[in-house]
Amino acid sequence: MFFILSKLLTVLLSPFFMALLLIILSLLFAKYRRMFLLTSILIIMVFGNPMLFRTTIQWWENKPVNLPKNDVRIKKIVVLGGMSAQHEESQRIRFGQSGDRLMQALLLWQHNDAEALILSGGSAAIMNKERGESAFLTEFLTDLGMDPGRIFVDSLSRNTHENALYTAEIFRKNEWSHEIVLVTSAWHMPRAQKCFEKQGFSVIAIGADPLYPFSDAVPTDWFMPSLSVLSSWELIIKEWVGFIVYKIRGYA
Repeated sequence: MFFILSKLLTVLLSPFFMALLLIILSLLFAKYRRMFLLTSILIIMVFGNPMLFRTTIQWWENKPVNLPKNDVRIKKIVVLGGMSAQHEESQRIRFGQSGDRLMQALLLWQHNDAEALILSGGSAAIMNKERGESAFLTEFLTDLGMDPGRIFVDSLSRNTHENALYTAEIFRKNEWSHEIVLVTSAWHMPRAQKCFEKQGFSVIAIGADPLYPFSDAVPTDWFMPSLSVLSSWELIIKEWVGFIVYKIRGYA
């Protein structure tokens, strides 16, 4: 029930949904048409504004930093899933934007004397039975020449709370100290880090695929709305709702 309510709240708070709803209401209620239309335009102008989103994401995400090299603290690298999907017929993997999580983790692996790479991520599908993401990512990495004995898999987790929970089980089983480098999307890191710390982990956070702006703002960013910015707000609002829900449930 909590999961369904959080999903519903995410949809209702989506700027695109709010603007669309107001446009529909303007067609149904002629008396308030002007008010509904002007409010929908205002929502699009505000939440489509690149400068507002830039300021917000600079507050939410940590600024990207250099990846550590030859760091003695880096022994166990935990990478969260949600970055890829497998086409069953062809057995091919397609990486999405969050595939940068794996790329950053591999760079850490290359430049440090790490002992284990832990892939945490099953299938989040509810209606369809799918193979856990970490399972086919393990095959992908071993095909590239990585030692399968140093890859550990949590293929059961369906959300961030379970990522931390099942990863903790792997650490207890292997009697490892709970010190990790955690790699996930930068916009997801605040919630993920809290979940892992709740399970007793000491976390070095490495954010991947940041929404943090790498380029300088241009004059049109102050007044020209952007559809891509509007969609990015949906991602961040979903993350904020998830963070609040996790706090209420004691997961973070």
